[in-house]
Amino acid sequence: MLFPLCELMAKSKFETSVAWVYASLGTQTDSPDGTDLCSLIAAGDMMNHAILTLGEIVSACETLSLHGLVDFKNGRICLTPHGRTVSEDGFRRRGGLFSTIDKMRKALNKFDHPVVDREPDLSFLTESELNNAYQEYRAWSD
Repeated sequence: MLFPLCELMAKSKFETSVAWVYASLGTQTDSPDGTDLCSLIAAGDMMNHAILTLGEIVSACETLSLHGLVDFKNGRICLTPHGRTVSEDGFRRRGGLFSTIDKMRKALNKFDHPVVDREPDLSFLTESELNNAYQEYRAWSD
């Protein structure tokens, strides 16, 4: 049984904020352990000169998980094999850094995605954890 809105979400287009989070995750593919919140914040800021909000991250993670693009392990966000394929397509498209989010949205909307029939465990995405990650990012970037 699919949980609420899963079928609708599988048919809808991806929002820019989801593409922003996804593109930020895609810059971190060298780590087999996935991306932590600090790295996600840093990549998102680099791309869009803004800090992702908790709501944007949670909403994007729910959407990306429902489409089989990400998994979660030990408080980290990991691209699935399908997620890597879509991400690579987005990064191969023409354009510079400031078009990355739009390129990724186009790649997300191009592919057929599986529908994942489980609710993701996003309990690690809290205001406190985000604040800690942001403070770590600020200390690192100063």
